[in-house]
Amino acid sequence: MTAHALKKPVQVRLSASVREFLAQTAKERHETKSEVVADALNGLREQRVEALMEEGYRKLGESQQAVIEAGLAAALPIIPR
Repeated sequence: MTAHALKKPVQVRLSASVREFLAQTAKERHETKSEVVADALNGLREQRVEALMEEGYRKLGESQQAVIEAGLAAALPIIPR
């Protein structure tokens, strides 16, 4: 099965300015409009994945910080008054 066989047509409505931008971008890049749209959507997907990963790593870091602080507190000697 070829890569082309996996592609299916879709219809979207675009403003005139977006259609012009799409046509100009395709011409400048020597690509089809479909390739430009697919590239743009893949870039958007990558941005979303990166944002989700960043959020996940931030939350993981926060939870690890809490574990470290709890471990340090438990390891410190208690000084009597």
